[in-house]
Amino acid sequence: MEGTIWRFGVVANIKEYHIGKDGKEYRGTKPFIPGTKVYIGGKGMDSISDTIGVIGRNRFGRIALEWIPVNCLENIRTQRIYKPYILDMIRFQEFQEGWKWWGRTASDRKETQQFVERLRNSFNS
Repeated sequence: MEGTIWRFGVVANIKEYHIGKDGKEYRGTKPFIPGTKVYIGGKGMDSISDTIGVIGRNRFGRIALEWIPVNCLENIRTQRIYKPYILDMIRFQEFQEGWKWWGRTASDRKETQQFVERLRNSFNS
């Protein structure tokens, strides 16, 4: 998919506050400030675990891949990804780490929508 100018993806924002495993309330996450837009890498994930891999601009302004608790996400949605630096990071993850991301087809769009529904349902469980 070299030279692709966009692809489908799942994006979310980091919650303002969340409850940690210790029962305390935290603002944002350790790597991300509240409201940060993150890109979720989940194609091929059969089940939703407690943590999920995301790409986003960290507290230091650098693009980073981090694992964060799923309960720190809000406003989960399907979106076209256009930003070249995010697309470069996605291609790197596909090539180096073997991650699976979505492409530009109608079936990819449908898969992203199904993944969003699975994530939303994991919050209600």
